[in-house]
Amino acid sequence: MSSINPTSGAWLSAGLSHPSFLLSPFEFTAAMCRRNTIHNTSIPTFNSHGTDNPQNYQCPCYGRNTMIDQIGYHLTGCKIDGGAIRLHDNVIHTIVTLFRSIGLSVALEPLNMFSDLEPDDNRRPDILIRNPYDGGNQIIIDVSVTSFNSSARTNDNKPEQVVITREKQKFGKYGEAAKKNHIRFCPASFSTTGEMGPIIKNLFLEQIRLKLQLVDGEVKRSKVRKIMNHCVRHISAAINRSASRNIFFKATKMVNLARHTQQNFSSSTSCDFTSSSASSSPDDLIQQFELQIMNQDVIQN
Repeated sequence: MSSINPTSGAWLSAGLSHPSFLLSPFEFTAAMCRRNTIHNTSIPTFNSHGTDNPQNYQCPCYGRNTMIDQIGYHLTGCKIDGGAIRLHDNVIHTIVTLFRSIGLSVALEPLNMFSDLEPDDNRRPDILIRNPYDGGNQIIIDVSVTSFNSSARTNDNKPEQVVITREKQKFGKYGEAAKKNHIRFCPASFSTTGEMGPIIKNLFLEQIRLKLQLVDGEVKRSKVRKIMNHCVRHISAAINRSASRNIFFKATKMVNLARHTQQNFSSSTSCDFTSSSASSSPDDLIQQFELQIMNQDVIQN
């Protein structure tokens, strides 16, 4: 149910017109495994009959060690090693780019938004729109990306529960302060499958319609739909690619941990060092991960 809403699978119809839509073979495999609930063979599994350390296949990011699933759901937004932060920040930058593309003046992580009434208030929303097309108050946006199967989802047939619940939580954090400072607050909530919350979706539609009315003098539904689909595809692609890269990063780390464990129990020592499983060369993959990603983007461009 989480994959059939109109926005979660938008990356599939994005095409190859933009570099952010391109996926490596691993990224595409990870994305399809998550979407179709298929085991990802790149994620190592614990062998209870061997010398594996079970801790290499567990994650403590929720305050307790839990086994990492084979599909990649947990690795998508895991808090360990900054995976959740990368996913969150990539979505923010995509939203900023999209709002700027329709002519809005947008600031990233503005400072002192609430200091007029509370000098010690250091809260920083993710995005500020200075000139909304309705001519009203400035708009602040705070972004969140939550798991599609979080505890907020109590009904399998209602995947929108997780994004709506997150919107309410964001209102609790910023709503009152924004009202006192005469600022319009819009939470931007997304699920890890790409589903958009109704508030951010309506904000995009509103600003697109006002932009077209200002430029063309009329608002054609076909134009609104075309521009909105463009925005949805970019956001969906950003979430999907960031999630897939998080899986790649964590799966590689799990493989290396398992390899180190195996070295301590290896009985085969009659080989040269370059051919040995004790070689340190696989560790370079972890150390140079960010460089590999940047090089891949350059090649795709």
